Amino acid sequence: MQSGQPQLGNPRAVAERGERIYQDRYRAEYEVKHRGKFVVIDVLTENAYLGDSPEAAYEAARNVAPKDIFHILKVGEPGAFRVSYSAHGDVDWLFR
Repeated sequence: MQSGQPQLGNPRAVAERGERIYQDRYRAEYEVKHRGKFVVIDVLTENAYLGDSPEAAYEAARNVAPKDIFHILKVGEPGAFRVSYSAHGDVDWLFR
């Protein structure tokens, strides 16, 4: 394994490397031209794959490199997905 590549079993290292690749190579252009799209970063080759949905971006990446390791982001957003939390613990309303 080359220096700088993440350990296969370390999700944090994969995410950190994916974020770093995006910041260094793609962010400036993508946030102007592709805001709101999803991008999958191949952390082994540093290639990026765009899609209108996370599934489309991931499929594009897997078609080229089915065994590589990927990190996904939403262009112009702090993360690919939003997660919320309920302090009162009653989440039954989510399933109604």
